[in-house]
Amino acid sequence: MYFPYLRGKQFELIALRDLASAGRLYPDKVSPIIEPVRIGLKSIRTAVRALHPLGIQVQLIINPKVGELTGKTDDIIAFIKEQRESSVNNIIPTFIIQSDEEVGQLKELTASYNYDFTGYAVILMSSVRDTEGLAQYIDNTECKSVTIHMNHVFALRRKFKTKAILGDYFRKQKVSADYAENIDEVFSSDCFFYKTEGFNAFSDFQGIGSDWIEGGMLPKAVVIHLTYKDPQQDEIRIHHFVSTAMDNSLDVAGKFYQANTKLIEFADQHRLASEALNKFRELHLRQGYPGLGTIKKLSIMHHIELMQSLI
Repeated sequence: MYFPYLRGKQFELIALRDLASAGRLYPDKVSPIIEPVRIGLKSIRTAVRALHPLGIQVQLIINPKVGELTGKTDDIIAFIKEQRESSVNNIIPTFIIQSDEEVGQLKELTASYNYDFTGYAVILMSSVRDTEGLAQYIDNTECKSVTIHMNHVFALRRKFKTKAILGDYFRKQKVSADYAENIDEVFSSDCFFYKTEGFNAFSDFQGIGSDWIEGGMLPKAVVIHLTYKDPQQDEIRIHHFVSTAMDNSLDVAGKFYQANTKLIEFADQHRLASEALNKFRELHLRQGYPGLGTIKKLSIMHHIELMQSLI
């Protein structure tokens, strides 16, 4: 099972919706984790409802650590209740744990809202002192999954029965032009070995990374990040397709065409295929520029589809 970790930003959610409408998401292979970051939750509602007919379970974080909804757990819980009252029942309330205090909050919230009976999920971003007590509570309640950050796997993996591994494998550069210095690199191999390592699922931040960045300036170079399977071994690599021009912030559309030309040539050479690559090819044929947000969306779509194909 694959748990793509997404922030509730517009194009990340549209990536899920577009995959759903194309019939490229499978309930036995994917369950996205979504950390909501925007007040209002309208985009979350649209995404959740798009995934509902497919039976895709969404792990919605109720105590986000970044964005506008930090500290607004009550608002997210109210949203989940509203969806369930409308017969939208594919949301799993999910709690991030970074401290011992949050273990107590988890127990309080799951008991207060009956999640201990109806189901919830946990993401362990840090080790906690009372791991035994937490494991016992999870064993005795309806916890759907425990996702453990890679940095704490060795300390926590033996404590939980149903567990996933979360890794942040994207090596973010300071500026886009820096990706030209190392255009192809190792991403991960979790999808090949998570079962033999004792995990039920694996999770990652795709070709985005876990850093929270709000807004930004126009880049001097346009880069398309694309993951692919190494044809010679069980390993996922990531290729950075960097525009040839990178000396100023002008002509972003032209730079996208340069980067996309490199991507199409690479995809054809390696016989890569996905819904997102179809879109990249369409854009290349008409020399279209969709905007930086859509480029990010297509990279996410391709990665999710790739991970599903390898499970």
